[in-house]
Amino acid sequence: MNQQHHYSGEQLDSEIFDSSRWPVVFLRFPALEMPNRTDRLLAGLTHILTQQQRVALAWIPARHGHEREPHEQEKQASRWMKQYKNELRDYCAGYVYLTSEPEVRESLSAMFPKVQKILPFPKTLADDMDDAYRKATAFLALDGAMME
Repeated sequence: MNQQHHYSGEQLDSEIFDSSRWPVVFLRFPALEMPNRTDRLLAGLTHILTQQQRVALAWIPARHGHEREPHEQEKQASRWMKQYKNELRDYCAGYVYLTSEPEVRESLSAMFPKVQKILPFPKTLADDMDDAYRKATAFLALDGAMME
């Protein structure tokens, strides 16, 4: 397995992805008005997974809320997750969702058990970037301890 300390794959969309702390990647979930938002997000995730290295993803949720996601884009994302479920399982050490908004935290917390079968890695909430980074690196460290 590739153990680089920096992302060296195809260029990631800088409006969505920040890989400067690789193997922790910060992702700003695209706003509804962003052109080609779902294609851009899924292309970047695919590039990350092709690195074949354990990674932790720190998501910054969108302001619009999950319930406003267009149905076709939801279906596209679901198809992608089914296609890449093995890679997600093999290379993703965990998801951290960065938000301090109580209603978003509550919604995400309720979602975690529902998606466990599809996304079988740990998921948690963080209050700020530093907290998210600490939790993401903890997922990676835990993951490394389990592999020994």
